[in-house]
Amino acid sequence: MHPEEIKAALRIKGFTQAVLADELGVASSSIHQAITGYIRSDRIQKRISEIIGKPVKELWPDQVRLRRSKAEMAEQRSRGAAA
Repeated sequence: MHPEEIKAALRIKGFTQAVLADELGVASSSIHQAITGYIRSDRIQKRISEIIGKPVKELWPDQVRLRRSKAEMAEQRSRGAAA
């Protein structure tokens, strides 16, 4: 979705970026950056998707994943050790 559509959907549900920031204990700028895709925050994106009622992948379909989970890192280490 376009960032403006995400912001509009939040407003329709009664949420502003400031209210969401207070709820999550982050700066309003972090909410804005997550909505626009400038940063990736699983926690912020998950909460936004819960509010809007759409999956994270639908809201940010083209987002590149920059971090690996602990399980993925452990799997990669174990594959490297086995080689």
